[in-house]
Amino acid sequence: MTDHRTSRLVVSLQISIDGRVGSDVPGSRWQLWDWGPDWPWTADVRARFNELFAGAGGILLSRPMITEGYLDHWHRTAEQHPNDPDYTFAARIGTLPKFVVTSRELTTSWSRTTVLTGAFAAAVQQAKHTVDGNLICFGGAGFVTALLEHGLVDELQLYTNPGIAGHGARIFGDTLATDRLTLLDATPTDCGILISRWQPPRQQPPQ
Repeated sequence: MTDHRTSRLVVSLQISIDGRVGSDVPGSRWQLWDWGPDWPWTADVRARFNELFAGAGGILLSRPMITEGYLDHWHRTAEQHPNDPDYTFAARIGTLPKFVVTSRELTTSWSRTTVLTGAFAAAVQQAKHTVDGNLICFGGAGFVTALLEHGLVDELQLYTNPGIAGHGARIFGDTLATDRLTLLDATPTDCGILISRWQPPRQQPPQ
């Protein structure tokens, strides 16, 4: 019997108030939390972030994300906070299936990780057909732009920080300038981050 399930792809990103997902300005402090040990997010933001992982069936990663230490970082974090409910998401990163989309062969020693090569859209659709629950993704910028351009994103979650990046990577370029997203909801938080959920207009039908 054919399995026709297709999960929703939910992309979640921190973004600056001036629309950047990174900064090239030395000393920029646009991000309240840079994923380090000092975590100034308030309880409401932490709860929303953990809810995202609670509803996830898998994680979609770009090649740079995994080769530059995403999984290693959160594995260490989970070991450092084994009984802290705020860090439940870190343990979930280890246990959820991961999918790496890359145009080149990649040998991986990370557990529960599948490397998908070939045509970009087809590889992402393969991951969406594989998991139960949302397939969640966190970037980087070029990867997310490609997902948006191919109509693969079902929901875009933006954690808008109250800081200005000045100059740096963006996910919205000229190729998306004619698009208009639909706001699903927006929630202000105690630490100043605005969490907004958007539905992109371009959506590729499941294959």
